[in-house]
Amino acid sequence: MKKPIIIWIVAALFLFCSIPFFGQGSIVEGICGIAIAAALGVFGYLTMKRTQAAAEAEREKAEAEAKRKAEEEARRKEYAETHEFLTCPVAGVTFDNHQRLLASLYRDSEGVGIDGSLEECEYEGAPAVRVIAEGDMIGYIRKSDLRKVLPILERVEDVTITIDKFDDDGSKVYNAETHIVYHI
Repeated sequence: MKKPIIIWIVAALFLFCSIPFFGQGSIVEGICGIAIAAALGVFGYLTMKRTQAAAEAEREKAEAEAKRKAEEEARRKEYAETHEFLTCPVAGVTFDNHQRLLASLYRDSEGVGIDGSLEECEYEGAPAVRVIAEGDMIGYIRKSDLRKVLPILERVEDVTITIDKFDDDGSKVYNAETHIVYHI
């Protein structure tokens, strides 16, 4: 808003300074001064309108962003009210070829979670839940976590598996953890 005001002040100065030229008989100089004042006035007006339009666009953009954030927060709140999260370590990761599978998945995932699934089954005559990653079984939900997982198994919406590695006396050991999202 400063720029148009300065331009209008300069236009007013040109206008007031042009008036004495008419009294001295210099009509051309007076008309030139008035023309410059008019041009500066129009330029100031256009600058003001452009500034207002930019401010209005910025305000609309800020309102749209605030609305988007409010809608996102409402969705997040609704999701949090209707969903729960459960994290369980995967048991049996050292059996069979599970370490090779986990090593391959660890390299492929580059530290990002892997989409997985859970499958109800029996293990040694007792109920169990298999953990599947990219079509391969990598282990089971621990017995201590089964009482939490079995009742929600039908309501599971997402399973993400994270794989970590650590050194155990010079050899690399991979372990996995499931992050389960289920509908309440």
